[in-house]
Amino acid sequence: KSTNNLGLPLTSTGSAGNANPFNYGSGHLNPMDAADPGLVYDASYEDYLLFLCSSGAQIDSSFKCPVKSPRPYELNYPSVAISALNETTIVTRTVTNVGITGKVTYNASVIPPSGVSVKIHPRKLHFRAVGEKRSFTVTFKVTGHGRSSGMKKGDYVFGSYTWSDGTHRVRSPI
Repeated sequence: KSTNNLGLPLTSTGSAGNANPFNYGSGHLNPMDAADPGLVYDASYEDYLLFLCSSGAQIDSSFKCPVKSPRPYELNYPSVAISALNETTIVTRTVTNVGITGKVTYNASVIPPSGVSVKIHPRKLHFRAVGEKRSFTVTFKVTGHGRSSGMKKGDYVFGSYTWSDGTHRVRSPI
């Protein structure tokens, strides 16, 4: 949610105008919602070490970075950030159903960044049990609008995708 308690866009105190995800991140934590998030994105200690390898950092001397590290956006993390998007990029994410009810269906919705096409496959995730995992892909492609909209190298654009089962809303910033 990128609006304040009056339903108006969040503003940034550091600069004039509306805030962007660099200002507010994924939003505020609601403790009641956090107790029953519905879906979670699991990532292991090794996943984070591989992420750090791809970023050029090595913090655990007992872990040897592979010759070809995964790209930073390959970390199974709720948000997606792709540096210098200029070709079609497919990102895979896996979520785990941690909701109270096992049998549930989540539907995807997307607010694409300006000038970027975002497609999620599949658009529905069906779970039969608590603890069950499902994977999906998010395909990003610069559209003609992005190339001709006056965007310059180094510009940032923002969007999000959300999984909802009617009770839970699991939002992922782009």
